Amino acid sequence: MKKILFPTDFSETASNAFVYALKLAQSIDAEIYVLNTYEMPIISTTSAGQPELIQSVYTSIELNHFDTYKKEVPKLRAVAEQLNCGDIPLTFIFEEGILLTILQKIITEEHIDFIVMGTNGNSGFEKKLLGSNTVHVMENVEIPILSVPKKATFKRLNHFGFATMLRESDKAGLQQIIKIAAALKADVKVLHVLRKENPSAMEVLNSWKKEFNATNVSFHTVLNEKLEDSVFFFIDDQLIDLMCIVKRHLNFFEKIFSSSLSKQLSYHADVPVLVLKEQINK
Repeated sequence: MKKILFPTDFSETASNAFVYALKLAQSIDAEIYVLNTYEMPIISTTSAGQPELIQSVYTSIELNHFDTYKKEVPKLRAVAEQLNCGDIPLTFIFEEGILLTILQKIITEEHIDFIVMGTNGNSGFEKKLLGSNTVHVMENVEIPILSVPKKATFKRLNHFGFATMLRESDKAGLQQIIKIAAALKADVKVLHVLRKENPSAMEVLNSWKKEFNATNVSFHTVLNEKLEDSVFFFIDDQLIDLMCIVKRHLNFFEKIFSSSLSKQLSYHADVPVLVLKEQINK
């Protein structure tokens, strides 16, 4: 059984991602580890000499967080029941500390396969979780991360999109996606954007077509100087349910899927993004 780690602050964005995580877990036979964390503030040393006061503050903060946790956990279990996902194993974890550190610890100890997390641009939770944005955690975690926008709703994953610059280090990610898609009886549509005519790139593309010659894999090229427009068109034209990238392309996709959103970007704010570790041959 696969293991999904789901960090949450019980916000609306996180709650939507939880529904997505449940439906995904149901489709791939996975269990979910639900993680809620909090950090203790650093109290000024001007309070020195009153250790009992400092301890009282810390105790109060801890109890408040725990009270919230106790209230929210039954709500999540109820959501699972309402969605006919009550048979999915749920493990709830409540810890104090830096979230990224705790994530890495749980990934190692529980052998987590991938993370599902809600993302809403500059929400308070994202700042807490990532320091600034989703990209930070993606750069510091070695397992695949599925970023679920606030507007995303789970539907059967029929079409995986995979954007690539045709670098050798992208191949392992593509192989991983093809394997996942095959298990879900889905197809993989590989996108390569050319900013100008490039015969050598086409030769590389043809070699990829031969190497990844599977019935559920197709290749698509677009000649366009505006990368963003090409990706948007590809998502719409090919009915992409999930975009997949390797870490190398994070900056580009951060710009596309951030929620500083123009109208055009907002239109595509319902497409989850799966980020895979880049494999570099040594």
